[in-house]
Amino acid sequence: MKSLSGKVVVITGGNSGIGLASAHAFKTAGAKVIVNARNEERLQQTRQEYPNAFDDIFIADVTKVDQIESFYQQVANKYGQIDLLFLNAGIALFAPIEAIDEAFYDNIFNVNVKGVLFGIQKALPHLNEGSSIQITSSVVNQMGMPNASVYAATKAAVRSITRTIAAELAERKIRVNSISPGPIETPIFGKMGMAEEQVGEMAGSILSQVPLGRFGQAEEIAQAAIFLAQNDYVTGTEIVVDGGMSQL
Repeated sequence: MKSLSGKVVVITGGNSGIGLASAHAFKTAGAKVIVNARNEERLQQTRQEYPNAFDDIFIADVTKVDQIESFYQQVANKYGQIDLLFLNAGIALFAPIEAIDEAFYDNIFNVNVKGVLFGIQKALPHLNEGSSIQITSSVVNQMGMPNASVYAATKAAVRSITRTIAAELAERKIRVNSISPGPIETPIFGKMGMAEEQVGEMAGSILSQVPLGRFGQAEEIAQAAIFLAQNDYVTGTEIVVDGGMSQL
């Protein structure tokens, strides 16, 4: 396993949940960690809440291609080429098919798919040969979960993008992999647009499907991210971390 000391690591969605835990893991391993904040208010809030968690924060809304491009240019100008790109920014919203409208669809696809595809494209000029790209998918990409049709479709798209871009970038020795978490204890559960009672019912239903009988921790996803960063012989794959939910 190669050392991560001094490596330049960029994590989108790095100021909470899985991204924050991963930032801590890479910092502990000696890497320089840079994250984005979608606006100035969020940037200042993140600096106050986590003053030592990151080496730097730049503003970038991942749904806006010009901001994505500017973000990577700023990173490269200050830190040089990027060694690892972890595209973790994402949203999870659920609704039955009858309740889905165009705005609901566009919102989820813009963050979860557009943000990933153009995130890779705009980062490419700044990636070292032999670097690593990681993308957060979800086990719902291979399950039939009620009320998750749009969200699951975005994560299936991410899984497909992983394979395709891995094939395209293999010549540059750039590895592309996805991590598919199962139910993880993160703030995302409070951002689903559902009433607290509904979230509780959903969480209980999901937990009943996990053979290990518990929700995962963000740190357990971070461990998978570290593994993928250090192993140069893994590409195009999906690492499932779900307590057996989609496998057993």
